[in-house]
Amino acid sequence: MYLDNGETLHPSRDYKVGRGEPRYVCSIPVTLQRFLRFGPFATRGVSLDVSLRGMSALVCGAPRVGETVVIALPLPLAPVEMLATVCHSSDAKTGFAFYPLSPIAQLGIQDWIHELKKHEETLFPNPYMHATKVVSD
Repeated sequence: MYLDNGETLHPSRDYKVGRGEPRYVCSIPVTLQRFLRFGPFATRGVSLDVSLRGMSALVCGAPRVGETVVIALPLPLAPVEMLATVCHSSDAKTGFAFYPLSPIAQLGIQDWIHELKKHEETLFPNPYMHATKVVSD
């Protein structure tokens, strides 16, 4: 729970752990195109969370840290492709930081995040949502 200067309660749904943008939990199939010595190579995975600046995913065949990849997301309105750098990678999960997004990709991810927020509020309602105002002495 967060109290602002006006002493009103605010819901806190996003989680931010040393990141510039909040991440939202989601799991959709992703396709990763890697550029290896023998040419481009596509691999599949599933997303774990997403933000406007990056995402994490479970990927078949973990890419190397620092590698540049193309991530394809089958978003509800239209599929989106974006360039990303691998920030961390293990057999468990891989973290990606997006390069600056095209306007179409940014709009697609923003709409997707908006839908994730709505879905999250219905599944996990904030118990303090109906509190009115905190009175101080």
